[in-house]
Amino acid sequence: MARAASASALVCLLVLLGTAQPAQAAFPEGPRIAVLADAPGIVPGRGIITMGPGGQSPRTAIKGVGWSWPSWSADGSLLTFGSYGDWSGEAVAVAEILNGPGREIYGRTSLEGGNPVMAPDGRTIAYADEGRIWLLDVTAGSVRPATPWRLETTEFEPSSFSPDGSKLAGTAGWLGSSAVAVDLRTGHVSLLAREASEPVYSPDGSEVAFIRWKNWRTSWVDDGSPPIDELRVTRVGTYPRSRLLRRSHKLLVRPSWDPSGERIAFIRTRVVENGYTDPKKGDALMAINADGTCLKKVYCDRETTLYSAAWQLGPWREAGAISC
Repeated sequence: MARAASASALVCLLVLLGTAQPAQAAFPEGPRIAVLADAPGIVPGRGIITMGPGGQSPRTAIKGVGWSWPSWSADGSLLTFGSYGDWSGEAVAVAEILNGPGREIYGRTSLEGGNPVMAPDGRTIAYADEGRIWLLDVTAGSVRPATPWRLETTEFEPSSFSPDGSKLAGTAGWLGSSAVAVDLRTGHVSLLAREASEPVYSPDGSEVAFIRWKNWRTSWVDDGSPPIDELRVTRVGTYPRSRLLRRSHKLLVRPSWDPSGERIAFIRTRVVENGYTDPKKGDALMAINADGTCLKKVYCDRETTLYSAAWQLGPWREAGAISC
């Protein structure tokens, strides 16, 4: 989340996270993917590990985190995620990942409505709560509403800022009925894709990757059949056209572009029944080229549950296209 990894590094790795290098060591250079995971080697509970684009050199970066997905600043120096403390519920936390495992926790924030998303400048974090988008000023610790109105839907999960920081993409509606973008300057909401969730802007802002949970989102009926998920990409402003990268009878979660814009990482779970969304042990971190070629299994561990992945951004972090 070009440098091609060897075939052996791309197989399902049976490496326990407890053997990962300590976070105090110098942070590795080159392409890295941050993964929210639950594994015996991370205490307490969930943690964030980072690894190379082929699953190599896994190491624990942050221990004891919440359920919310990690998000990077554009220069790759700051990572936001959810954390718990002496308050009720999960709150926004920020770590200067290049300088060790310490974190700043903002107890005034609430992540009951979704995941924190860091703006490209690293100074602002957006999150949704009670039908409104909130902006956290990381330096001052202050929180303000991004718009003076409540979203038309009571469910909105932000997932990505546009590269210029002016728009916030997210999932609107129960079960992710639509992928939308909110203009933070005007409050205007534009449709990116229907029957879609977890939209993520490409590094240049021209495209958006998203997940389409095809059968259940069409019928909203849990009939016990396997899920049919699709990873798709659409050019901004070309709704409803999109191109299919991957269709799967397993649950697909959280696409993430590598900084080059040439490959996309995502989680593929072992969920086998339509309607169940909880990840399972043995899920896999996958990667595919943005043109739909060269699907690769990057990392999996039979005792580990993977929740989401996020490519580290910043200069010299590009992985480039997968060779196959």
